[in-house]
Amino acid sequence: MINTFKVLVFLAAISIGMIGCSATQKTTTSPETKSPAPAYPSWYQETAFQADSLSFIGLGEAVASDSMTAIKNAELQARVNLETGVSELVEETRKTLSENGNKTVDTPIFLIMLRNASQAIQDEGTVNNKAAVNKEGFFRGYVTVQISRSDAKATLRNGFDANQRFWQILDNSTLFD
Repeated sequence: MINTFKVLVFLAAISIGMIGCSATQKTTTSPETKSPAPAYPSWYQETAFQADSLSFIGLGEAVASDSMTAIKNAELQARVNLETGVSELVEETRKTLSENGNKTVDTPIFLIMLRNASQAIQDEGTVNNKAAVNKEGFFRGYVTVQISRSDAKATLRNGFDANQRFWQILDNSTLFD
């Protein structure tokens, strides 16, 4: 029994050694061809979110079999990108306030109100540009949705109607400067 076990271990070791020493086969792949960049409208940027001193802008792109669906889906994506971008800026502001000693911004009720107020941003943005480009039998829709900083501030303020003290904390921050 012990001899059989030793033989099996010896054969396993030899098999592993042979596999490890076997010649490797080189594989060659043809270089991937890079598809040409889509024909973006001149106003479209590839970033999902932009902010400047006057406004916040969400950009969206979608593919569909018809132009109207492509534009509709691109608008939905642009609205989500707008809300996400503003929410990230608001969260950075909240974290800064917390790091500077304001513990109110870490309370669950403040966080819930802040998240709900931020989510309302996507419904308040307005479509600035939209276009559909036919490419290889499909349509690519491109849309930008924009909200001014003052309208974003008003939308967030409305989300804090139930607790104006919370709003004052955020209003006194540098978020809208």
